[in-house]
Amino acid sequence: MQSKDISTDLACPLITIAIPTFNRSALLKECVVAALAQSYPHFEILVSNNASPDDTDKVLAEFDDARLRVINQSTNIGLLPNWNACLAGAKGDYILFVADDDRIAPSILERCVRLIRQQPDLSTVITLSDLFAASFGRTKPARSSRSHHTGIWDGTDILLAFLTDQITVTMCSVLMRTDLLRARGGLPLELPHTADIAAWAPLLLLGKSGFVNEACATFTYHNTSETARLGAEQLLLDGRKVADLIVRTATDHVADPQQRKAIQIEARRCFAHRGLIALSDFRASGGAIHPLLDFMWRFRRDLYGATPQALLRFVAKVSCPKLLADHLRTFQRRAPGRAA
Repeated sequence: MQSKDISTDLACPLITIAIPTFNRSALLKECVVAALAQSYPHFEILVSNNASPDDTDKVLAEFDDARLRVINQSTNIGLLPNWNACLAGAKGDYILFVADDDRIAPSILERCVRLIRQQPDLSTVITLSDLFAASFGRTKPARSSRSHHTGIWDGTDILLAFLTDQITVTMCSVLMRTDLLRARGGLPLELPHTADIAAWAPLLLLGKSGFVNEACATFTYHNTSETARLGAEQLLLDGRKVADLIVRTATDHVADPQQRKAIQIEARRCFAHRGLIALSDFRASGGAIHPLLDFMWRFRRDLYGATPQALLRFVAKVSCPKLLADHLRTFQRRAPGRAA
């Protein structure tokens, strides 16, 4: 059912491109330029400047475009509160969050609205995202689906594809219904590492979703981001909480028992795998074996859902000499019936 909070004609919905920013004026300028280049005309850009001490104000003042609005925070209110400030100030029927170091393609809004016009009550439209490693200057192309073409799907199908690593989705490639996200409280402040997934993943379980099986955005990751500096314990805890959130939402909204069980199993498995990656990174960055074993014990129930292949890769990375690790990976590749 269409929400009464949506005020415009959804044949031509207003889209808010929300750009929370802090102290990245050079990157921000490129981000705004990319956002302004949209082929779909009915949008606004809302920048929330989180009391940046650099020349962010000056950079934003260079734009003479009525589609750009700026919120200036008087003090630094924190990363996630700044994202929620964008949500609170958004005028759009749908919202697309784009971090100041991410980029969106000129066609992303047009591709999304094309699906909304087919079914105006969509909770989300999911597009794919390339991944740019800033430290290496390399872009990893998005993983596209082999089984889901561009169109309207049950949201559970798209979420399962994400949880099983069949598609590459990041926050800057997800269009969300503004009223639905507000009703759920916005981005949860207690999840500094997984607040983005906690925002959009539950919306997929509310009904139909649009899906664009092409990369329409580029997500940047690097060692200087706030989330990159989070400790292994926080990453594991956030993974547990977002998996629990998806499990609860599936219990409340997914009627088909087989679909519900599949979502719940894959949510646990997905974040078990992510937990193992966090522990591998902890060890690779110089973490001692005793804290590593302590993390594994304390989060054993969360890691239990990982596949044997993921556990084998983890053991090879954290405890084996390089030569033995290479042999283990070779053996795994050659093993019959190996999972993709």
